[in-house]
Amino acid sequence: MTAAIRDAVSEVTVLAGAIDHPEAVAWWDGAVWCGTEAGDLVRIDSATGETRVVARTGGFLLGLAFDGDGYCYGCDMGLGRVVRIGMDGSVEVLADSVAGRRLSSPNYLVFRSDGTLYVTESGSGWEADDGYLFRIRPGHEPEVVSEECRAFPNGLALSADQRTLYVVESRQPGVVTYELDGDAVGPRQEFLHLPRTVPDGLALDSTGALYVSCWRPDRVYRVAAGSDVAEIYLDDWTAEYLNSPTNLCFGGAGLSTIYLAGLCGYAISQISAEVPGQPLVFPSFRPALPPGLRAEEA
Repeated sequence: MTAAIRDAVSEVTVLAGAIDHPEAVAWWDGAVWCGTEAGDLVRIDSATGETRVVARTGGFLLGLAFDGDGYCYGCDMGLGRVVRIGMDGSVEVLADSVAGRRLSSPNYLVFRSDGTLYVTESGSGWEADDGYLFRIRPGHEPEVVSEECRAFPNGLALSADQRTLYVVESRQPGVVTYELDGDAVGPRQEFLHLPRTVPDGLALDSTGALYVSCWRPDRVYRVAAGSDVAEIYLDDWTAEYLNSPTNLCFGGAGLSTIYLAGLCGYAISQISAEVPGQPLVFPSFRPALPPGLRAEEA
């Protein structure tokens, strides 16, 4: 690893505090969004930091993604479900099992433009190493696409051409990739090893650089496009500005702000980005609910 490429951790400011263990953070419709340990979906005004609970799932919301119709998709680790949340507070169960296997810890999810959701299942426990990657395609039942990423698969990011899926394996610790070709998913490939860390979240900027946020230490790495070398982007050994930055996303005007979820800091923080983020995919149609699963009112 090389020397820090951005010695600016003191520029990190709190956008919204007193949030119950925000694990993930997302940008949609001009606002910042996060989930909580109590299962609240929280909308945060990006200008004022004002928070509003939009829905409650009753579990523990981790990763979030939005579609083009204004629905939020969330990994509810507390209840072992992937849910679809309406802005009216309605909650639908999209998946609670895959190929007859009950979900234990659905963790993160990312959309492809065809409406396919790729989702990580972290497994039955931190040291169980029984995680896997699955997907939900429109009109199809959830299906496992790889059981090779077993070491606590976590955050996801999809390249701009939608051909490379980046997957955090927190216990590896590092990042692996899968090449996507239509519906075909290639084999797991090791991409990045980060010894003595617990990587968690991923985001890409407009140049294709990959950002890796860590639960431990309080740090964000950056890997330039075409490189496999991680450079320290933000580091806070005092946890004064970053406190367990589990996930991050780009947002704001021109995607020029990085938002960070501080799991143990009970806050969503922000810092100006040197390079704007890669635009996210918001499909205009949604996966159908599998037969037998019901809609629930929050």
